[in-house]
Amino acid sequence: MLSRSEDCALFLGRVFVAALFLPSGFSKLMAFSAFAASLRAKGLPYPEVVAGILVAAEFLGPLALFIGLWPRVTALALVVLTAGTLWLSHGPSVFSLILRPGQNGELFERLAIIGGLLFYFSSGPGGWSRTSLR
Repeated sequence: MLSRSEDCALFLGRVFVAALFLPSGFSKLMAFSAFAASLRAKGLPYPEVVAGILVAAEFLGPLALFIGLWPRVTALALVVLTAGTLWLSHGPSVFSLILRPGQNGELFERLAIIGGLLFYFSSGPGGWSRTSLR
């Protein structure tokens, strides 16, 4: 049983992490064809399908995170999304960037987001969520 302060902290954590994903997911949803074209330019196969999956994960995932639905599935989907976009952004050079911490703050920001999502995966959504109200 969690205390009110722990429930509040978990709720605020969910809101802040959802706030990271939701604006970009919404903008990609509104400019879906441009997003699919950018994936096509990167040489990805089936760019419309990949774009659909990424937009769904980046828009619906934060909504589920905010509400507290399916915490483990949501956390894993957003971890995979974040890791995938990290790989799409940096490719195989992502491992060499880890060894040069002063060179790339974006890499460590995304790793911190993955860490927060893994905490959410292990702790659950808390008392202030749809999951605990059932």
